Amino acid sequence: MISPFRAAALAALLLAGCTTDQTPRYSLSSGETGVFRSANAGRPIPLSQIKGMDERQLTATFGKPKLDRRDAATRTLRYASDGCTLFVYMTGDRAEFADALDPQMRPLPPDACAGSVAAQKRNVG
Repeated sequence: MISPFRAAALAALLLAGCTTDQTPRYSLSSGETGVFRSANAGRPIPLSQIKGMDERQLTATFGKPKLDRRDAATRTLRYASDGCTLFVYMTGDRAEFADALDPQMRPLPPDACAGSVAAQKRNVG
């Protein structure tokens, strides 16, 4: 038979892992803001200008994507420069959103990255 003290201690241990806070305790990134450095940064291209572009306009602006992936109704195009990676997400035949990462996979403002990808579209392999 378990003593009342041990039963209370066991119950306390079992309940110690239960919380009402639903905030995740993990992160897929460090939370650090990226650092943008480029030998040829070009002129920033605002996200508002990228949104709505079709495939022809994206190719004219950024060149051929390094990755073209389809997941259900979303198409992801990846472009790169010496300072960042730009992801453009399309739904249907139009760009809906873009985001960017520095070489250490930290988030960057997409406008600066888009400018460098456009400036280097023929020079980065």
